[in-house]
Amino acid sequence: MAGKSITERIAALEEPDEISDAQEIWATIKTVLVILRVLLFVAIIAVSEILEDYFFKQLSLAVWSLIIGIPLFILLSVIIINGDKKFDPAADEKRKASTDKFIEKYSDPKTAMKNPIRKRK
Repeated sequence: MAGKSITERIAALEEPDEISDAQEIWATIKTVLVILRVLLFVAIIAVSEILEDYFFKQLSLAVWSLIIGIPLFILLSVIIINGDKKFDPAADEKRKASTDKFIEKYSDPKTAMKNPIRKRK
């Protein structure tokens, strides 16, 4: 099947989107939060590797980067998930479907017997 022509694509750009202003604002904020989360992850690793010889209050800066960085990473993740639930239900449903697919893939098969060995007669 052939793709859309250039004129059809340009005409599609002229049509208004079906998303609300709140969803557009959330998409922008979510992009910034995701980029911050990635930068935070890289910074945790970089500080842990580079500054392990320096100490603050009898703990190395590598440990401090973990003490501060991991809760911040979790906080950003929770903010992103809750924002999707509140402002973008379609993205939240997509996340739930992805999670369910992952769980289904790695869960125990439903056809397995619990007690496969039986007494011989």
